[in-house]
Amino acid sequence: MFCVNLLCGVGLLSTPYAVKQGGWAGLSILSFFCVVSFYTGILLRCCLDSKPGLQSYPDIGQAAFGIIGRLVVSVSLINIKVL
Repeated sequence: MFCVNLLCGVGLLSTPYAVKQGGWAGLSILSFFCVVSFYTGILLRCCLDSKPGLQSYPDIGQAAFGIIGRLVVSVSLINIKVL
């Protein structure tokens, strides 16, 4: 829980500085990505509600594209640590 609070705090404190450095163009780009992120969340919610039993990203991939979709999503979620 502390890590999430820390990340949110850093984002809240660094946003005004980013807007100051980017000006109006930076603010409009930030707003655009805010709207895109919100819309993506709505689409994910609609996907999860489309069929009973869907609970994760691989489930959504399988519902949309079959077993290949599930495998692609599962592999893309694996964190590979590079030394």
